[in-house]
Amino acid sequence: LMPAYYAMAAALIGVIAVACMKETAQQPLIGSPPSVETDEEAAELVQAQAPEPKF
Repeated sequence: LMPAYYAMAAALIGVIAVACMKETAQQPLIGSPPSVETDEEAAELVQAQAPEPKF
């Protein structure tokens, strides 16, 4: 009977963890930008990017 209580406690901790997570939908995630060596490469990279769909 005791393992069932451990499973319920783990599930409760999981629910609390998911409830505290920040929603990132339709927002860019924090990260490093792509590395380029020249301004021309940066311009090519920007032109090659397709707009991301919003769901």
